[in-house]
Parts: sequence; C-alpha cells; structure tokens
Amino acid sequence: MKGITVALCLVIALVGCSHPFTGRVDFQAPHGWTHSNDPTAGETWIKPDGSNQSIMAQTANAPLPPREPGWKDIQICGHHPAVLMFQRNDSGQLWEGVSTNWNGHRYMVVYARPASTPADPAAEAAIRTICLKRN
Repeated sequence: MKGITVALCLVIALVGCSHPFTGRVDFQAPHGWTHSNDPTAGETWIKPDGSNQSIMAQTANAPLPPREPGWKDIQICGHHPAVLMFQRNDSGQLWEGVSTNWNGHRYMVVYARPASTPADPAAEAAIRTICLKRN
C-alpha cells in the first residue's frame, strides 16, 4: 500500500508544473463545489460542507506510475481509454482517480475523502467526465 501512496504522490508532484487542466479538457465538477486554481498545483474543487473532500485535476508530460493491483481499464469521453486508480494512504484518506493520455499529455483527476466519509456519488461521476476539448 505504501508503494501506491508514493507513486500517486509522485505523479501529483510531477504534474504540478504543467499545463492548465480545464484549458485543454472539458470537466464538470460536482455542483456547488468551490473551485481553486493554483498555477503550481493544478486545479482543485472542495466540497463546502466541511467533510474534507476534494477533487484535484492536473495535466503533465509524466507517465502513469507502475500499475497497481486493483486499478481498472475504463473508457471515458465515448470510447477513450483511461485507468481508474484506487488508493488508501497512510493518513486515512481514500483516493479514487482517473488518468488518461491525449496528444502526449497525461490528464489526471483525483477524488480524495477521509476513509470514514461515505463516497459522494457526484464526485465519483465527475472524475469520469474529462474529455479533450473540441476546437
């Protein structure tokens, strides 16, 4: 489990100095979540109810970390391939993320919540909404 934490944290750190996320893809965060844009850390949406739930979205040129057991191949945006990743980190958070690649850039959206908090279905659905913008 520690390897998963290190791998996912490394990806988040590597993508911090990358291209804007919603500038390149369409993404629909859950209604009512508060958006924050940090040029060094991507974009974040926070659930405003104090439950410590968030969605982090970033893009980078970094590859996906080595595949972990439990990760699943899925399709988003019609039939575009992506990977659904799951992790429980040492601080008691559950992370569920979708990672995909378009035109040489990796796009990743991660929904994080405390392990004691039930999953928000709107957040779980939102991370699967990423789709390359059509010009």
